[in-house]
Amino acid sequence: MATDGPDPTPCDIEIFKEGKPVALLTGSSNAVENWVKEVARTANARVDWHYSGGVAQVLHLGDMDSRRRVEKAIIGMPKDENPRVRHRLPSGSEGLYRKGVTVAPKGAIASSMDPNTGEATYI
Repeated sequence: MATDGPDPTPCDIEIFKEGKPVALLTGSSNAVENWVKEVARTANARVDWHYSGGVAQVLHLGDMDSRRRVEKAIIGMPKDENPRVRHRLPSGSEGLYRKGVTVAPKGAIASSMDPNTGEATYI
């Protein structure tokens, strides 16, 4: 999910759907994007991110050896305030809001869900 230009680069949908959480960060989208790209490059692994409830959730897609390289790369990253690693997640962690992905209509900017029926409304 890059934000370097007027149209952000979409996140890797395969990583978004199948990736496993490895870390939670706070920070600006540009700083998070650059941090995640550096982790992916250093680890030679498939890593991407997206915001979940205002927190940048970093996902990895690959085998356990690849995940170990990602974890080592994360540990080796500079300890900055932007972005800031809030949590490193153990293998098997569900992360934030990962139990299901609801596809929103194109152009939707907000949604709400009726707590009784589960019906979603989009704006």
